[in-house]
Amino acid sequence: MDLYSTLSLWLTNIRSLPELDDFCRQIWKLYGDESLGEDEAERLCEKANRQRANLKKGRADGRALPRFWYPQRPRSERSRREAAHSPRDPIRWQRKRRLARMQAIRPEFAGEFTEGESAALYIVMSDCRQHGNCDRSVKEIGDRAGVGPTTVRNALRKAGTLGLLRVTERRQWRARNLTNHIVVVHRRQIAWIAKFRPNLGLKFFPTAFKKAASTGSSRNKCSKRPFNSRSDWPPDGSKPFPSHASPTG
Repeated sequence: MDLYSTLSLWLTNIRSLPELDDFCRQIWKLYGDESLGEDEAERLCEKANRQRANLKKGRADGRALPRFWYPQRPRSERSRREAAHSPRDPIRWQRKRRLARMQAIRPEFAGEFTEGESAALYIVMSDCRQHGNCDRSVKEIGDRAGVGPTTVRNALRKAGTLGLLRVTERRQWRARNLTNHIVVVHRRQIAWIAKFRPNLGLKFFPTAFKKAASTGSSRNKCSKRPFNSRSDWPPDGSKPFPSHASPTG
C-alpha cells in the first residue's frame, strides 16, 4: 500500500475536527518534504474538507456531541440574587478571608483583585516561593483557598494581564491535559514573596506558654551544691531537720 492509500484510509477513520486539522498539517508537511505529490496533497485536502463539512452537519443535526460537553445543570427556582446570598460553608468562607488578608500581592496590585482572587493567588505565591513554580490544578487551588474554580481562573487571567504571572498550558493529544505551569515573572513580586512566610493556618496550638516562677534552684545549680546542704542553711533560721540537732560539747 502506497502513502496516498494509507493517508486516505487514515482520513476515513477521523471523527473530530482537531484530528482533521492535524491531518491537514501532516499532509502539507509531507508535501514540503517531497514525500507526497502536489496533486495527491490537493485531493487529500479536498477529502478532508468534505469530511469536515460532514462532521459539522452531524453536530448540527444532533448526531454527534461536541468534544467538550458538560451536562446541563437543572434549572433552579431561585433567582441569581437569592442563590448568591444563600448560606455558604463557614470553614471555606473563613479560610478565604484569612488568606486574603495575608497580602501575598504587592500593594500596588492588590486593588485589582477581589477577596476570593487574592486568596487563590496566595496559594499560587506560596507554591512559587517554596518550589519555584505552581503546577496544581484549578480545583485544588480553589479547595485550598476556599473559592470556586471560576474565581481561580479569573485571578490567573488578571495576574497574567498585569505581568505578575506566566501561565503555560500543557495540552496533550488524545489524553487529559496536564495542569498549568505557573511562574512568577515580575521582579518586584518575586522580591515581595521572598519576604513573607507562607502560613496556611495549620498551627492550632499555642506556641507561647507562661514561664514558671523560679524556685531558687538556680542558686544551687550555680554553686554546684546539693539542695538543702548545710552550707545553704540560713544563719539564724530554722534547720530542715530540727529533731536531729547537732551534738554539742
